Amino acid sequence: MTMRAAFARLLQQDDLNFLLTNRIPRRVLTLFMGWFSKIKVGWVRDASIATWKLFTDLDLSEAKKQRFDSLHDCFVRELREGARVVDHNPEVMTSPCDAIVGACGK
Repeated sequence: MTMRAAFARLLQQDDLNFLLTNRIPRRVLTLFMGWFSKIKVGWVRDASIATWKLFTDLDLSEAKKQRFDSLHDCFVRELREGARVVDHNPEVMTSPCDAIVGACGK
């Protein structure tokens, strides 16, 4: 097992997931991540983006630029023209971000 796989497996354990999602107040975690994501230090940015890539299928080939100042800069990246075509069908839900829709009202 590679070091990356071992680290990913450790972080995906139910206990850690439960701790982060149920024991730390969501508001505190959100404020911390907002602050942390704006740190403009190279190794912090690189480690943050690498960690993000461990858990998601992050595709930066769609971005207009390939170097980012911070995790926040990467997260709010502008996409190249035509990278994602919007379906204008009124029966199709379109999201302006990379996310999972957890709930949807009227």
